[in-house]
Formats: sequence, structure tokens, C-alpha cells
Amino acid sequence: MTGFSKALMVSTDVAHIVLFHPDDLAHAGDWPIAWYSEPFVYPLESAAGRLIVWSTRSDGSFALRLTDGATTEREQSYAGPSWTFPYSVRHGRVFLDNTDTLPGKEQMTQTTDAEEYWIDIANGDYAVTVTALEWSAEPSARDGTADKGSSDNGADKLPDYVVQFQPASGEPIKPARRPPDLVCLMEAVATDKIYPHSPKPPEPIDFSRPYPAFASANVTRPGGHFSSQGEAPIEAAVPADGDKFAIFDTPFVVAAELVPGAPAVIAECHGSSGSPGKAMRFSFRARQAVQIAEVAGMFANGRFEKSGTIGFFRRQLRPVPPEALAAVRIAPLPEVTGKVEVSALRARMVGDLRGAGALGRQLGGLSEYEARKLEASDDAAMLMDWLIDHLPLDARERLRIATLAPDAQCEALSAAYDGLG
Repeated sequence: MTGFSKALMVSTDVAHIVLFHPDDLAHAGDWPIAWYSEPFVYPLESAAGRLIVWSTRSDGSFALRLTDGATTEREQSYAGPSWTFPYSVRHGRVFLDNTDTLPGKEQMTQTTDAEEYWIDIANGDYAVTVTALEWSAEPSARDGTADKGSSDNGADKLPDYVVQFQPASGEPIKPARRPPDLVCLMEAVATDKIYPHSPKPPEPIDFSRPYPAFASANVTRPGGHFSSQGEAPIEAAVPADGDKFAIFDTPFVVAAELVPGAPAVIAECHGSSGSPGKAMRFSFRARQAVQIAEVAGMFANGRFEKSGTIGFFRRQLRPVPPEALAAVRIAPLPEVTGKVEVSALRARMVGDLRGAGALGRQLGGLSEYEARKLEASDDAAMLMDWLIDHLPLDARERLRIATLAPDAQCEALSAAYDGLG
């Protein structure tokens, strides 16, 4: 006899289904959105028996049958991929969800909002097998007379997933590298393969044209994100009576200061927000590093105008009026190459994050998440970028260090790190 068999429906718009107890994941309360799917997080939480997650590979509503018994013959006839997860029940019950109630910075709902999604089960260590079913392959599923995912009486439609709780055998269950894909097709194959991310190649830079430009205290390294509010009339780069989305297709040059020779980034705007009485806030992604060759004029109402001159013998450039943006011409930065050994620096940073060091104090509840991220990567460039993002550097230093050769960059960042105390 089975102890329980419970049917539930879950709707998801992130293509993931989770089982957990919030008390076991309280340490993730400050972690960023989708932390549960990160390859440097998920295997650790899974191995500790605190979290089960799988990917449906599509959004939608899914029927589940949760049980501590066996699959039925009918379910076995339409079974597709399956995966067995380690899990430890510590509180006499677990919660089934679409990730909305997972602890985290962007938690959307509370488990108390849906009491019916709790599953009562005795404390202990379990091997939890999730099996995907192709319910639509059953001939009776097409006659339109049954409700998907209801009881298994031979007339109703099968669920999308059967979740079986069985006592752990004592043999360790290897955790998945990420939430595995369990697609509801009989011919599908379960996989936790990590697909490498190939960075998008940089777009060609037109060095012959002028660019709208402004100085920002928040500007950061290539690949990073920053925002600007009230620092410059950014909308002057596009016609006031034109397409309001043109600003998102306009490349900007942003630097700590607009002077010839200063390092800068080509940045693209990807968002804007505002409220009455306050300046608009614009969000940017820094694309590529360049240097300013010349302040060549200004952009006003989307049009470029060359700088005039003023003063005795007209030797000085006319100042850019407050309603316009500066226009600059840019040049490539000298190419930098080389490698640097960062294992000792990484170990120091991870220890700092997990201890009472300056970085750990600064990041608070995020420190363990960031420690796992650093610990899982042997990419020196990623480590340097992380320090640029998290050390208290001003805009001028951020851009200067970001354009150095790897050995000089590491030396500069190590010195700044030492200065934290």
C-alpha cells in the first residue's frame, strides 16, 4: 500500500518545477533571480538534499502525481525520460512550486499562499525519481472525454510527471550539474549537459564618425552594466519628434571624463524609467573599450553640429550647451595580451567572502553565492572583472584598470584589494 498519492497542477513561465522546504534555503534569501539553475549553485544544493529542480523545456501547465509508491503499468507504458535526485525531508513536508516561492531577491509569493501544494512525508533521506510521461500519446487522450492529470482510473488522462519518493539506499546519488531537462516525450532523453556560452563577437567599430558622448560616475568595464540619471541630456542624441525607441539603437560613448586620450566604452541603452519631478534613469550595457580622440562638437535633437570657437583669436572650443550632448571621435586602444596566475588571489577572495573579511561584510547575504561563483571558475578575466565590479573604484580607475594588460591589471586590482583593510 502506498502512503500517499497526490495529484497537482503547476503552471510555469520559467520552464522549471521545484520541490523544497523554505527553511532549508533561508541562506538564499538575498540571491539573484534564477539562482537555482546556476551550475555553481544547483549541484551543491542538490547534494545537500535541500532542493529538487527539473526543466520542462517549455512554459505551460503541467499535471503531476506525487507518491511514495510505484508507477502504474499505464504510466510505465507512456514513460519518457526520468531522473533520480537526492533529497532529505527535515520538516515532515515539502512544497511543490514553479519557483515563485523560492527564497531569493525576487521571490514573488509565499508558501502560505498555496497550502494545497504542501506534500506531507516522513522525515528521512530519499531517492526521488521524476518520470516524464507523454500523456498525449495514449489513444484515449485524444477523445476529449477525460481531464488531464486526474485520478489513474483508466479513463482519465495521465499526468505529465510522476514524482516518486523512495527511501535512500545508502549509496550516494550523484547530483545533476544543473536542473536536468525532462521533456514529456517518450523518445526524449534526460540531460544535465552544460552548453558552453559563446560570447557574441564584438561588432565592427566605425572610427570615422562622431558619437554622442557623456561622462558618468557609474560607467564600468566592457561587458558590465551601469545606469545614469541626471548626468547628461541623453535624449538629445535622437530627434525629439522621431521614433521614441531610436535611443535603444544609438551607440553612445561614455567615459569618466570627456578629454582626448581618456579611456571610454561604447555603450548601448537597454532601458529607461522615470517618475514625475525626477530625471529619467537610463540603463546601459558597456560593449567595447575605446579611447577618446577628439571632442568634435555636439548632438542636439539628434543632429551633429561641429564645435565653433570663442575667445581671443577664437582658440577655445565653444562649450556644449546644457540641453545638448557632447560629440566625440574615438580611436582604438592599444592591444593587450598575456596571462596571469590568479589561484592564490581567488583563494583569498573566496576565504574573505566566507569569513569576516571586507568583501564578505560588503556583500552580506550574497557572499556565499559569489564565493561559489568564483570557486567554480578558472577564468582569470572573469575574476578581474568581478573585482572591478565589486571594489570601491571610481569611474576613472575602473576604466583605466579595465584596459590594462592582464599582469598589470592583476597588480592594480590586488593593490586596491589590499587597501580595503
